[in-house]
Amino acid sequence: MKTLQTWFTRGAEFIAAMALAAIFVTFLLQILFRYVPFLEPIGWSVVLISLLWVFVIFFGCAFVVREKDHVTFDVLYLAAPRPVRRVLALITAVLMVAAMLWALPAVWETVFDNRLMNLKKIQTLRVPITGDKIAIKWLFAPFVMLMVVVTLRYLWRIYTVLRFGPPETEIEALLTEVEDKT
Repeated sequence: MKTLQTWFTRGAEFIAAMALAAIFVTFLLQILFRYVPFLEPIGWSVVLISLLWVFVIFFGCAFVVREKDHVTFDVLYLAAPRPVRRVLALITAVLMVAAMLWALPAVWETVFDNRLMNLKKIQTLRVPITGDKIAIKWLFAPFVMLMVVVTLRYLWRIYTVLRFGPPETEIEALLTEVEDKT
């Protein structure tokens, strides 16, 4: 199980890194084509960079950034005793799952079932194989992916909190690490 998790994590990091590399290469091409006298500036580079940036943000938040790396306001949570932290963690996870499940149908409909999202195309980018213009819905599709992954992540959190208690705080993790070294 640990090997599968490591493989999945490395794969997600690789995808995010390749998207960032594509942003960088596209940016360098944009500079090259703009300032070399005999080359004509390329208009699609800004749109591609924007599309990839949105993808990297949502993909990274969904698959690469760990739960403990997210910014949290946890002063009250850290001050509470362990049984209260368990209740707070469960309430937070249930609220997140409920919010995502409540919003997902509307977001799905807006992105994938909206006629305007299918009709409106990104004017400067085309699918390499077919040459078709890319529908604007694909700019927003990573957000749907983020919502699904966050829902699954918090469902898993409900399970782990019920089974093992609240997650370790940073202070508890540091104390455990110090105890392991001694």
